[in-house]
Amino acid sequence: MNSLSLLVVGGGAAGFFAAIVAAEAGASVTLLERGREVLAKVQISGAGGAM
Repeated sequence: MNSLSLLVVGGGAAGFFAAIVAAEAGASVTLLERGREVLAKVQISGAGGAM
């Protein structure tokens, strides 16, 4: 059985969802974010509702 390890740098929307997709596909994923929380900008904008 092949295993895949993936390192995702950046916990913004793209990095976060790339990590989810990779994990769902069977990869072992590590997500690195320099800030205190992932998806910080999405949370600030009201989960995409800001215009």
